[in-house]
Amino acid sequence: MTDPVPETTPAPSLPSETTTNVKPAVLIVGGLGYVGRFLALYIHQNRLACSVRLVDKVLPQLARLAPEFSEACSPSIFMQADASREQSLAKIFTPPASCPKKEYDYVFNCGGETRYSQEDAVYKARSFDLTVNLARECARRKSPAFVEFSTGQIYKPPNSSTIKSGGCKEDAPAKPWTKLAKNKLLAEEELEKLRTSEGLAYVILRLGHVYGPYDVGFLARGLCLAKVYERKQEEMKWLWTKELRVNTVHVEDVCSAAFYAAQWCTVAPHSNTEKAGLSNRTFNIVDQGDTSQGTLTSIFCQIFDVKTGFQGSLISSFARFNMESVVDDVNEDILGPWADLLKENGITDSGPLSPFMEKELLRDCDLCLDATKARTLLRWEVAKGREALTADGVKAVLDSYRRMGWWP
Repeated sequence: MTDPVPETTPAPSLPSETTTNVKPAVLIVGGLGYVGRFLALYIHQNRLACSVRLVDKVLPQLARLAPEFSEACSPSIFMQADASREQSLAKIFTPPASCPKKEYDYVFNCGGETRYSQEDAVYKARSFDLTVNLARECARRKSPAFVEFSTGQIYKPPNSSTIKSGGCKEDAPAKPWTKLAKNKLLAEEELEKLRTSEGLAYVILRLGHVYGPYDVGFLARGLCLAKVYERKQEEMKWLWTKELRVNTVHVEDVCSAAFYAAQWCTVAPHSNTEKAGLSNRTFNIVDQGDTSQGTLTSIFCQIFDVKTGFQGSLISSFARFNMESVVDDVNEDILGPWADLLKENGITDSGPLSPFMEKELLRDCDLCLDATKARTLLRWEVAKGREALTADGVKAVLDSYRRMGWWP
């Protein structure tokens, strides 16, 4: 008997919208990506839009969609297109005949390159160009809200004083510490230029590590590693310290924040005479748990039969100056046992999960964000029970892997 598929947690109270002439028409670019599919589901379950269009380069049949997305990501509302190509924009931005509106009210950019350690040219083509092209089209069409998803890795890693005070605020100094973040910042700056030159109405969400059902990102790598070390019956040792911040947020809470941000964007000043600047149109999105490496080690010990610890200062110092060779050694040591685990459990399709580590993710940089502004101005709240990353929350992620046949 298979486990029942959980529904997403209901959103915090939203303004009453009961007629099609009030509800917004929504365009989600990257609609079959991780955040995009959950945003579509969130809007569908809460009946927040009069019309939804999903755009993605990947066909639904190839997107590894779980059963609960069948209606929200139906082929009837899907369009296959590459939004980074200017010639595709007219088709993408034209609502279907069934839509009661002539233009989309909310445009969410959930697309772009999400892999780490790629060449700058890859990020420019798949992320920067995508954002700028969509933003220009929104400015030209006077779209009420363009919502851009970014990353908290944009900020200069905070000092201990900033961490103690709650983390980086939206006006903290920028010093991206991944290539992905560097290109996200460049795109953000272009949005501000378009606001001042063409009146673009935009809002940016800078996210912590996003997790939830079917997650294949930061948390997923850690879970795969823990499974390998459990099998090897070896201690799972982490670089740096337990205090290193790796702030998190559940994907469903990202979706509610995005919709609140779109609503805010429609009434926030955005004319070229406004002196607000980039930081005023940006919101950090994380839970209140202040997740750290110590949080993760504690949770993993509750779930897996594995001991965890931290490398000493000598080894961590060596890793700081020899990260590439350290990461190569780790990957060489873990990929074989992971493949054996899959084979032993009859998993012939390796799926999207892997313990493969990216050197950029192992840097000694705190991801520590203060989301007070989002809770105050957007009136956004993390759903009850998800205020912090917990063992139960991680177990729910593992359950989703089992439902999809991904977990050994």
